[in-house]
Amino acid sequence: MPSAEFDRFVARVNAPIRFRRDDIDGFAIGIGLHLLTGQERVQAEDMLIGRLGTDDGRLAAALAEVGCTRAIPALAERAAASASPAMRLSAARALLALGDDSGDDSGGSALADLLRTGAGDRHDRAAALTLLAQFPDPDLEVFWDTAVADPHESARSSATAALISLHGLTDYNTSYRDVLGGIHARMFSPLRSVRTDAMSDLRTVIARTAAGETPQQLGLTWQADDQAEPVKTFIDSIHNDHPPWAHRYALDGLAALPGPGRVWVEDMLLGLLHRDPRAAHAVATLRVQRAIEPLRELLHTADGTIATQATTALRQLTDHDTP
Repeated sequence: MPSAEFDRFVARVNAPIRFRRDDIDGFAIGIGLHLLTGQERVQAEDMLIGRLGTDDGRLAAALAEVGCTRAIPALAERAAASASPAMRLSAARALLALGDDSGDDSGGSALADLLRTGAGDRHDRAAALTLLAQFPDPDLEVFWDTAVADPHESARSSATAALISLHGLTDYNTSYRDVLGGIHARMFSPLRSVRTDAMSDLRTVIARTAAGETPQQLGLTWQADDQAEPVKTFIDSIHNDHPPWAHRYALDGLAALPGPGRVWVEDMLLGLLHRDPRAAHAVATLRVQRAIEPLRELLHTADGTIATQATTALRQLTDHDTP
């Protein structure tokens, strides 16, 4: 005769998903499993394992919650073969929680495959990157490739953040005012040339870190002072398109900024090229040679004022007679 706890567990498993919190995160099913013992516990776990093929992520979460390592082969199969990106994520997350020691890295491999094949929406892909970074020895090239090439800016940002974290540099990526913050911000750009340039900068930082240079030696402890001139007015003008900044940013004094300050300003402008025509005027005024390829790329898709300003800026930057 089944116990009352077992009957309640079966009712929870069979209940339709109503998109309430208890239904979505598997918490109710997990609690039900904890209350079962002996043969009923085994039977309940087998029931969930047998239903993993329905691609209900709650089941994977529940099995992980109770530490059911017998579920690892079935979870690995769903992580690799499910047509649902959400289920592949749920299965991989469960494998990580269960400490899959099968040696084939089923969860990490499934996530890497999901990312390489372009599966899932922007939420799935961002979540996959965050989760993959938690697996032992993840394939770093997946992060590099996603950071540059993924069509979703949230996925590119997650890949960049993961690379920074995996190399122990998170403490130096806390603000848009950081050197790494400037790199990270450029990954939101739809212009591949901007992103490629940013990734080259990040690869250099990581390579030099691996070679033994400290964050201090790399200048990663530097921050732009957005409460002091000329940076303060420059930032204010970016966020204000009313006179006197309706058609251009406040650029006075920026050209004279010392090394890291000047580079940071250029990074900011490159990240703005695709969405603010004033950025094109600024890179031309400051003679930002790194902007030439992004401007050329921008002209393939831009129209209106952005296209007009980009055309003018490109002409000024490539005409050596222009002062």
